[in-house]
Amino acid sequence: MSDNTGSFWSRLWARPGQKWRLGIPVGGLLAFAIGAIVLGMTNYTLHATSSTEFCYACHSHEQFIKPEYEASSHFVNQSGVRAGCADCHLPHDNWFKLVWTKAVVSLDIIPELMGKLDTAEKYESHRAEMAESVWREFKENDSAYCRSCHSIDAMDLEAQGRKIARRHRNAEERGETCIDCHFGIVHAEPENASEIMDRLAVEYSTNID
Repeated sequence: MSDNTGSFWSRLWARPGQKWRLGIPVGGLLAFAIGAIVLGMTNYTLHATSSTEFCYACHSHEQFIKPEYEASSHFVNQSGVRAGCADCHLPHDNWFKLVWTKAVVSLDIIPELMGKLDTAEKYESHRAEMAESVWREFKENDSAYCRSCHSIDAMDLEAQGRKIARRHRNAEERGETCIDCHFGIVHAEPENASEIMDRLAVEYSTNID
């Protein structure tokens, strides 16, 4: 048994009879090294471009979103837990979905460069459509980004007060999602926020039925 084992390892590490065969293990090692470098660079890029500071590089974010965000409870609160842009707008549990979302979101640079949101007036004129787009996404994914930090199962409902605790219990029973009640927490609501949410409620209720 030991002779066979020794013979196997001897053949494995022996110099190949033909020089071209050396390219097989060398090529494999190079492919592994290049793959590791590419993966590392990809992860670094994903992390760097997911920071709130990177989001501020866009004019509209720096001028209009930053003040709203820094005045919200997601920026400063009693617990000292801060949620950044990526926490609320990017997937957390699927690497491939994150890469896909980042690729799609990168297209937002086009209207940014075209000056679609370069003034307060333009930003306000598009606030409703931007809000609806995000709220629709949250309805479709069951507020998955919210639930990465908040879970009704982990809540101390008794400490919340009777009214709030009842609303959370009812939300679970009715199949409601976080965004149904908790919208406009970080970003200012458009004037027709209630109208948008009522329309989405009817639309998605119909789709479920």
